[in-house]
Amino acid sequence: MWARHAIVRTLRQRANPSANIQSATSRYASQSSKPSTPVWEPSMPTEWARKPPPKYDEDIDSEDVSPFKIAPPVRPPNEALETKRARLVYMSRKRGILETDLLLSTFAKEYLPNMSMKEMTEYDALLEENDWDIYYWATGAKRIPDRVMKDGILMNKLVEHSKNKGKQILRMPDLSARVAG
Repeated sequence: MWARHAIVRTLRQRANPSANIQSATSRYASQSSKPSTPVWEPSMPTEWARKPPPKYDEDIDSEDVSPFKIAPPVRPPNEALETKRARLVYMSRKRGILETDLLLSTFAKEYLPNMSMKEMTEYDALLEENDWDIYYWATGAKRIPDRVMKDGILMNKLVEHSKNKGKQILRMPDLSARVAG
């Protein structure tokens, strides 16, 4: 019987959150040791919980939001071509989230052996971005910022690769086969 009353009370609280504050206030008003200010209870929805996610046009670029500046990565000025390819393969595989790992490692296996030094530098800059941003840009869930798009060739290849038009079952490529250059 008490469970039914608890369910009914919860449903009433969800239907009228302002009454929930008033009832909590009146409950504690008679007790002298309790404050007379409204009491927050977990069943009350907050403003941020009811706000819908931003629409496609309202996407905010992370550079506009964060006051913190991340130091650019330190790279050797005359990095050997094979060393750079090996580093990019490793960075493509060890991202942090499986979706981006799979997407970038299969992309690197297919395109990295034939990339020019300019394309590898652009790919290196792309790998410094946030994992979820790369995933959303590649899948078309978010607009690609101009700072990432640059000439657009590499990013267009990544977007086409992520479409998986051949409907292949993707898996992480083996590391035993070295990337040839």
